[in-house]
Amino acid sequence: MSDKNDIEKAREYFPRGLFQPEGTFRFSMDALLLARFAGAMKYRTAVDLGTGCGVIGLTMLLENERLSVTGVELQPLLLDAANQNAEYLGVAERFCGVLTDVGAIRQSGLGAESADVVVSNPPYRRQNQGRHAATQERTCALFETEGALAAFVQTASFLVKNKGSFCCIFPSERLEELMHACSQNKLTPKRLKFVHSKADQNSTLVLLEARKNCNCGVAVEAPLVMYNGTGDNTALTDGALAYCPYLECNARGR
Repeated sequence: MSDKNDIEKAREYFPRGLFQPEGTFRFSMDALLLARFAGAMKYRTAVDLGTGCGVIGLTMLLENERLSVTGVELQPLLLDAANQNAEYLGVAERFCGVLTDVGAIRQSGLGAESADVVVSNPPYRRQNQGRHAATQERTCALFETEGALAAFVQTASFLVKNKGSFCCIFPSERLEELMHACSQNKLTPKRLKFVHSKADQNSTLVLLEARKNCNCGVAVEAPLVMYNGTGDNTALTDGALAYCPYLECNARGR
């Protein structure tokens, strides 16, 4: 059990210092953006599908002391890391790790319509998209298997309460697939935020909130531009840092 001073230091340093096992997937800014987009303060119960080292759920727990999070993960090493990180940050009593495949969630003991919100940063590289990672663990986290998107969305719909939210981050070029999967599972897209690497470049990622059994009507939020400058002078924008202060650990020259 971490003492109070250690916990305070860990929270001040967050997200740096999180344990991530060697050879497994390392979380990226995508996860931090999703945690902010989901808006933890609105909820009491959350499920993080594909929790990895726990960064999304842990971010939400730090922002809402009333929230409890269930982290679902297929890889034992990563789930152990998520539990260890929850202990490190002093939120272990509000974080529950479940070792299972997303597609087998109905056999895991998690109940239907038990969560206010389901969040996910699913694997979204196609099998034929680029070189596979050096380890099987990293490949599993990065590259989707056949039907993976449908499985994540179906599971989200099963877990989330009526009128509850499903929040995820996905490639912008695959938005049509994502919205179709949502519509097939009673999840109505309600909020979108496009993420751009530079102001003059096309969006690479999109943040989406869909709600279960809701009427149509999508709010498209102001776009988020991540970087400005060129070459060695490239840096995170003030807007990106204002939106997600946890990105500060990656901000050059600050």
